[in-house]
Amino acid sequence: MDRSTLVTETLNHGFAGLRFPAPIEARFIQDSASQRLLLIQISGIASVVFFAGVLAADLFMIPDQISLALALRVGVYAPTCLAGLWLLSRFDWPRLREWGATGAGLLAAAISIVLSLSSHSPQALAHLVILNMVVIYATMIGRFWPMLVMCVLIAAGHMAAVLIKGELLSSLGMATTLLLLSTMVFTLYGNYALEHSDRKVYLLDQREGALQAELAQTNDTLARSVRTDPLTGLPNRRHFDDFMGQVWAHSQAQSTSMALLLIDIDHFKRYNDLKGHPAGDRCLHDVAETLGACVRKSGDLLARWGGEEFAVVMSNTSLESATVTAQRMVEAVRARAIPHGASPSNTVLTVSIGVAALTPAISHTPENLIEQADAALYLAKVNGRDRAQVSQGQPPTSIKARA
Repeated sequence: MDRSTLVTETLNHGFAGLRFPAPIEARFIQDSASQRLLLIQISGIASVVFFAGVLAADLFMIPDQISLALALRVGVYAPTCLAGLWLLSRFDWPRLREWGATGAGLLAAAISIVLSLSSHSPQALAHLVILNMVVIYATMIGRFWPMLVMCVLIAAGHMAAVLIKGELLSSLGMATTLLLLSTMVFTLYGNYALEHSDRKVYLLDQREGALQAELAQTNDTLARSVRTDPLTGLPNRRHFDDFMGQVWAHSQAQSTSMALLLIDIDHFKRYNDLKGHPAGDRCLHDVAETLGACVRKSGDLLARWGGEEFAVVMSNTSLESATVTAQRMVEAVRARAIPHGASPSNTVLTVSIGVAALTPAISHTPENLIEQADAALYLAKVNGRDRAQVSQGQPPTSIKARA
């Protein structure tokens, strides 16, 4: 199943357990890793400052344990939390980072429970209300399932502390217990709703991205189809015209020579009449394939000019180099030995090529180069076909391909 379909099905079926199918879950964790790390880093550092500030509450509620509170909050929690943040930022542990927030919350809760149990102050039990702040702060940061585990363990620690104090059925014991449980219910609900919303937004973004990618691919395919000859797979006349204009502008700016080859399949109408249109289509395809193998430079373009004609635009190419390529094409087509059966000049299929080259100047236009190549092609046919003929606007070179 492709990713787009899997995302759509997940949206349709829901994810009440806050878990995606494995491939999407892994991608979700990875995609949100950097953002989550930044949040955990900022929140972790803030928690060190926040829980150091709780020393003020310790001073008023359990003054007999202020030294222990200072040692635990500043000497234990702060360095442990900062060391954990350093490790989580140094190593790529996106899943462990979520449980790191749970560990920090449990450590903060454990410190408050130890301080309450150690104190003989009348406010020692009430001091457990700090657990509510731990729960609220942690659930604002962590993911739902790690936070649920944290809340269960904190609730168990709170119950143990109340039992040890012998205050389970006292009004204060029941009040702190109910307050903690209600805080957990509301904060966990908010935590669940927030993570569910984040995950849904992620899926919607993924689906939108997939749709955009499919649309871009469709547009690209459409654009290629508009600029590609469906029979031969070569660029069509429209593509040729655009490419010709680009090469012309570049050659004019750089004062470099460019060349044009116009190629015509000899006596193609007779071939088509004799063997039928399907055979004619196969012939065009085979010739295009043969010509394409002769175009070796990345800056050159072979296109279907129209009917049985092809054209090659050659950038940064001299007349001599273009002529060599044209000769290679003539010989390659003949060497393919496609039986003709209706040609008055040869038993196999052949091509004639007109070659022209110039360095574009202000007084020139692309049509000038096309006219020269077309005139050379006409001469190639007049002189017997199956050859490459150079434009008479250049040094008179006529190349008869070797038999």
